[in-house]
Formats: sequence, C-alpha cells, structure tokens
Amino acid sequence: MLHNQGLTTNDLFRRTCARYPETIALVDGSYRYSYAALNDESNKLANAILNLGVKKGDRVAICAKNCKEFVFTYLALAKIGAVMIPLNHKCVATELEYMLRDCEAGVLLFETEYSQSVAYLKHHLAEASKYISIGSCDFPFAINYDLLVFSCSIAEPNVDISEDDECGIIYTSGTTGKPKGAIYTHRTRVACTVNTLLGASMDMETILLAGPLFHAGTLNAFLTNLAIGATTIIIPRHHPEDIAQTIEAERVNHLLTVPTVLHNLIEIGAFDKFDFSSLRKIRYGGSSISLTDLEILVKKLPQVKFFQGYGGTETTQLTVLSPEDHIRKFECTGKAHLLVDLRVVDETTGQDVAPGNVGEVITRGPHIIKGYLNLPEENKRSFRNGWFHTEDIARIDEDGFITIIGRKGDMIISGGENIYPEEVEKVLIIHPKIKGAAVFGIPDEKWGQSVCAAVIVRDNEVITEEEIINYCKENLASYKKPSKVRFFKSFPLNTSGKILKNKLKEAFLEGMETP
Repeated sequence: MLHNQGLTTNDLFRRTCARYPETIALVDGSYRYSYAALNDESNKLANAILNLGVKKGDRVAICAKNCKEFVFTYLALAKIGAVMIPLNHKCVATELEYMLRDCEAGVLLFETEYSQSVAYLKHHLAEASKYISIGSCDFPFAINYDLLVFSCSIAEPNVDISEDDECGIIYTSGTTGKPKGAIYTHRTRVACTVNTLLGASMDMETILLAGPLFHAGTLNAFLTNLAIGATTIIIPRHHPEDIAQTIEAERVNHLLTVPTVLHNLIEIGAFDKFDFSSLRKIRYGGSSISLTDLEILVKKLPQVKFFQGYGGTETTQLTVLSPEDHIRKFECTGKAHLLVDLRVVDETTGQDVAPGNVGEVITRGPHIIKGYLNLPEENKRSFRNGWFHTEDIARIDEDGFITIIGRKGDMIISGGENIYPEEVEKVLIIHPKIKGAAVFGIPDEKWGQSVCAAVIVRDNEVITEEEIINYCKENLASYKKPSKVRFFKSFPLNTSGKILKNKLKEAFLEGMETP
C-alpha cells in the first residue's frame, strides 16, 4: 500500500482492524462480521469496482436501505479514492435523476426494491453507465452484486489517498428548493470522528444506529464507531417496535437516534414492554427534545446518560450537550466540540453578540465540507473570510452554551420585531395537549407579517385557538404569540422527515383542514 498523506478514513479503519480483528464490527440481522471479515468484504468490492474501470475521483451512487452492502460500499469506495453519493431511497425517480445528473455518477448500486425508479433512470439518464443490483434483478443491464464480488481478491487496493481527497457528496434535504450536494473530504470525516469520540466519551460499545445511513449524521457516526472498535448494529426500518426489539435482543448499550424516535418509543410504552437494562447511552440530534419527553426518559432509564448533538450536513457535529447539563440546560444544544471554532455573530456588523442576544452561527475548522457541488454563487455566500455561515439563528449564554432558535430564512418580521418560529414552537410542544407544532409568518397589511401556528392535538384531547394564544402569551413576549391557529391531522414532510412549511403555509392560507 502506498504512503498516505495525512490521516484518512481508511487509516482509522485499517488501524482498528489491526487492533481488533476478531471483534464483531457489524451486525445486520443474522449477518455478523468481525473487523477482519468486514475488511475482506470491503476489499473484495473495492477490487471489483476497480475492475469495472472506476478510478480515483470517480463518483459512485447507492440507493438502498441500511444493509451490509451499503457498509461495504462506503468502505470500498474510500479505499480506492472514489466519491460515494448516498441517495435517499425515499425519493421518487425524478428526484433521484436530478441528484445523479448533478453529481455525474457513473455507477449506481441499488436494492431491487427500487427497480421501478432504476428503470426510469436507465431510460432518462446518460450519466450512469453501470448499474449493480443488490439482490436478484431481471434487468439485462444490471450486474448482480454477489456475482461481481464472488471471485475478487481480498488484497488491499494499491491507491494513494490524501486527507484532502474527496470521499463523499451528501445532498441536503431541500425543504425550500433543490437539494445541494455537500462535498466531503477525508479530512472532514476524520475531524468529525475526533469530535464525536471526545464529546460523547465513546468506547467499545454495542451501538444501534437507529437512522438511515444516507443521512450525514448516521453515516458520520458509523465511522466513529469503526474508529473506536465498537460493534455497530444496523436495521432496515426504524419503527419503534423494531428498535425496542433490537435493543433487547442484542443487548445494545448505546443508541443513536432522533427525538421523534424517542417520542415514539414513549408513545408505544416500549420501556415497560421491552428490556432496556443494557442501555447506557442515548445520543440524539436533528432537533431539540421536549422537557416532558426528557423527564419521562430519565425516569424510565435512570442508568442512561444523554447526549445531544447539533450540526448539519455541511458542518458535521458542532456542539454537544453533556449528560451533566441535560436537565439544567435542556433547551440548549451545548458547547462547541474540540476541533470546532464557533461564533454567534450579529448579521449586520459581523461582531460576536453579547450573552443573551441573538445572532447567526458561523464556524470554521477541519470539520467543514469542501463546498457545494456546482454552486459557485452559493459557495461565495456561505463561505466568507474563512467562516461557514450556517443560517442558523442562536442565542449564546454567559456560560458559552448556545440555543438554536430558528433559521435565518424562517424569521418572521411583525411590526418591526424579529420573531423566530422555533422559539414559539418549543413553547407550544411543551403543552400537554399538543403533539406537534409548526410556526410561520403570513402577509399582514398592518404588521407586515403575522405569526401563525399549525398544531396537531394529541389523541382524545381538546383545545381551542383562544387557549393556545393565551398560553403563548403567558410564556412568551406578547408580540411573539400566534395571531391565528389552525388545527391539522398531519404535517407535510419531505423524504427526510422535515416539515415542509411552504406547503403547510399554502394549506393554511387556503383554509384546508389538512394539507
């Protein structure tokens, strides 16, 4: 193997394999792979892909649920210097077409469950010339994965990889426009790994990744698990029953998930029906957790330490809220990780805001992506003077903890006052009768914009618009309270589960009961 320049994801994996060859690295249903076996499988695929003519820097996409082949692909492409594009398998064919055309991927691996989309792509997309099917497939143009790797060598590929080489493109979820391709280098992923290892006090645990591997957070977490020699468990579906059964059966002691999943576990009574006694850590991110849910979890799982992470596709992990601060600072997203420079700045002056004031989160360091693919103007706007501007609006306190209160583009200006929807939403979801809430502004002749709330009421509960407005008035400055409330049975979501507020706003204005 040639000499590497700097520390790469391959170095982390290779060194763990040397230290713990017999330790179980991956569990996928009945399949179990030691670190040595995982290395062999990824080497076989790496050599098979090289035999197809894929070279360093070429782009290879995968459309699949969490499965062992997804993991082999991630490791194999890193070994040969190819760039992996994990696609959201929930996307429709035209959405997949946009991303594949944008990144010019020449190879697509796909689970046969998505054959209908692949048939469309083969007809409409010239960029992808090779298709590899995970599972049996009748397409004459598709190469069967198992046959592809059957006789391939387990020797380590002889490719020189640098920490500055690109290793992945992850598309943002695109709640307001087209998804943007965030370009990862090996340096980005290694920095994220170091931050997580230290921030979450990682060790050789049995870790359940209760999230899709096409998400940046889950995929980055997987590398962290590999670097420490942990056992990673993946499951194809993330229904609460599946998660609870897996924790019990596999004696999981570390769960990585999102607050919605934790809420769903509470709702089905999982902590009374299943054995969670092995669990020692819960790490969550993507959004803040309600105090009600957190208090229930702490009561049901007294042995568990809770960690909250905040970051994004472009920034990886930025902050961590430690177990010691979880109740005391539950509204906060924590303090910056070791390798992260983070500031909260005034948008006009660019100066750091005083404690208690609001500003935009900006960051710099090795954890940041290289840039957006094919978007030079977006890169100029987001990367300025060495800092990445996240467009997240936050408040920083005197102890250095930050609290995310909204997105820059979501801000409501009513009567000259700046109102951040997430701040109002956090108050609403604490109400015991409210299951879900989304806040946004609509045009108002007098005030410029008025604050509106879309609310999902818990089953068997009744609450009026007047009650909700008065409740907000008691818990927020009066100008932040909603002037209108409308009740919904469900919210429109994108394929990543994020609320599509533009669709919700349209439904709100049209007076529809449900979007």
